[in-house]
Parts: sequence; C-alpha cells; structure tokens
Amino acid sequence: MVNKTFFKKTLSLGFASLLSFGSAHASLIDPTGDISGLDLHWGVTESNSLQAYNESQGISVADDQIFVDFLLGENLFVGDLNQGVKHSNSGLSLTEGYYNSHLLHFDPIGTAKGSIENIEVSFEEDIVAIILGGEYLNFSDLQLGGSGTTYENRISRRLESHDYFTLNSSRTLVFDELKVGQYWIDEARIITRSVPEPGSLSMLGLGLLGLVGFSMRRKK
Repeated sequence: MVNKTFFKKTLSLGFASLLSFGSAHASLIDPTGDISGLDLHWGVTESNSLQAYNESQGISVADDQIFVDFLLGENLFVGDLNQGVKHSNSGLSLTEGYYNSHLLHFDPIGTAKGSIENIEVSFEEDIVAIILGGEYLNFSDLQLGGSGTTYENRISRRLESHDYFTLNSSRTLVFDELKVGQYWIDEARIITRSVPEPGSLSMLGLGLLGLVGFSMRRKK
C-alpha cells in the first residue's frame, strides 16, 4: 500500500524544486557583471554610470515576507513619474510566489557629488515591485541579495525625494534623474516575476511522471 501522505509531500517538493530550478536564469538585460562577492559599501565599487546587477533568481517568497516601497497596481503604474523616499514605511509587501531580484547601484568615482539623467534599464520579465528605501533594502538583503555580496548597511543607500524614475513599460524603467551627495550612494532593488523557461516545463513534466511512476511501483 502506497503512503498517500508521503506521495503528496514528494509531489509537492518535486514541483517546487523544478519550478525554482527552471526560473534561475538572469532576466536583467545587459547587466554590468556578476554581483557575487562584490563589496557595495560606499567608495568601494564605484562608477560614474549606473551599475545594474542580477541578484537572487527564482526565490520563493511567502505572503507579507518581503516589504516594498512601490508595488505594481498599488502605487506603481506605467507612465507615472515617481520620487524616492526618505524612509521605507509603505507597508506594502509581495504576495506568495517566485521572484527574481536585481540591484541598481550608483556610487560616483571619488568623494565628489554626482548625478545621471535619462538612464533606461530593461528586464526580460514584468516588473512587480521596487525597493528603494534604506530600511526595506537592509531587511531584504539576506533573502534577495547576491551570493557572498557585502551591502552597505546604512539607510543612506536609498533613493530620495530628489531622485525620479518612471515605469516606462511593464519591463522598462527610466531613471529620469539620480543625485548622490558626497558620502552617499543610490540603490534600488527591482523585483520581477520569475517565469519558468520553456525547457524547464518539459523537465517539470518528466519529474512529475517520475514521481507517479515511483508511486505505482510502490503500489505493486
């Protein structure tokens, strides 16, 4: 007699594992490079251009586990001009699902102030949410950050009220203007929906068939 509870648990675990595996591809178009092992404290990883990195991919998130400053359909809409925030206090959060995380990092070379305008960043999947306040960035580093990456732990890593961005389309952000003070950095974490690759769906089907076959053998 097959253990039905065991089969249900195994089937669920197999489905989740295959879905996560199939979603683990990079979705940021033209990333700056690999974020793994980088030190992103102020004054360490510098550039006069906006740096864009893929972070954790295909991450499973539970309801109300990750808080965000901007959430699609709540306070984020295509075509709207948005400002940064002084503090993260929206109370908005991701719903249960699988997500990809990406970090935008602006730290001009040297100790001078810096600014950039009209920078477009595109993704292969739809943008779901944006984290750009220091508090929510710090809270989400552990789950959404890169492997071995060291992050600035001060809340000065945020986008503030003098920083502007537009959700230009479902998969494109335009940073209309970013300004950084002498000892500050600008960062934003962009969350996109994780979508399984076509090949992973075939793997998923094979995995489920294998689990069913395993169940039938146990019955015999």
